[in-house]
Amino acid sequence: MSYSSHFWLYAPLALFLAIAGWVMSHWWFLAKALDKNLTAMNGHQAIPGITISWASQTISGFPFRVDVVFSDLLVRAEGPRGPLIWHSDRFALHALTYGRTQDIFEAAGPQTLAWIDADNARHQLSFLPASLRASVIAGEKGISRFDLDMMNAGGKDTDGVDFTVARAQLHMRRDPKLDALDLMLSALDVKDPATPFGGHIAKLELYSQITRGSAFARLLSGQEGWMDAIMAWKHRGGEIVTGPVDIQSSDLTTKSAGPELQPRLRALLFALY
Repeated sequence: MSYSSHFWLYAPLALFLAIAGWVMSHWWFLAKALDKNLTAMNGHQAIPGITISWASQTISGFPFRVDVVFSDLLVRAEGPRGPLIWHSDRFALHALTYGRTQDIFEAAGPQTLAWIDADNARHQLSFLPASLRASVIAGEKGISRFDLDMMNAGGKDTDGVDFTVARAQLHMRRDPKLDALDLMLSALDVKDPATPFGGHIAKLELYSQITRGSAFARLLSGQEGWMDAIMAWKHRGGEIVTGPVDIQSSDLTTKSAGPELQPRLRALLFALY
């Protein structure tokens, strides 16, 4: 057999082994660096104003993904009226080791969310979702899109009253044409007396826009805290502008709603911010 025949016989195998070796070494390098960074972050500020801690972590996903599973995760975010605190029994982060920067998050087990609203009233939700997932797409300027999807959750509110949610979604993106952040909030079959729209929301779809979105640029890139971003936004005259609304609830519907609709929408939106 000639030299050229040997070359064409073994060259593809050598190339395959070289690529496989690069993929394996690349994954181990990323996993080791991630483990080191997470260990240093545990119990400290991940970005200004947001502190994250957890009891344990495991890293897997070899060779094309990085999967990190946290137990007993606690997130504390400083807000304009006080801290927002979220506790998750189990939390997972999934990311590809190549391609665009997109992270997938999953939460499982009991969840607790506590915050202070615009009237300085304290709230706490304790619930168990069948599915709670989120995704973040980031680029050179930081986060460009955030999506949250929760299905079949049930629990108790601040007053110990039971509530159920068939599905709830929150979507946020940087507007590609305007200096704004686009928001979309939707919910199906929500049974909770504490909602601004009555004890039973059959359907809710709310589109809105946060003007002066560039005020949140440093927050979305992890360089600034939430309180500083809110102050910059208010200083620039930012507003939350309500867009199309579709509500079917026990208290009102989109077609029958009168002047009472806007105050209820503002109460809902400012509870998120």
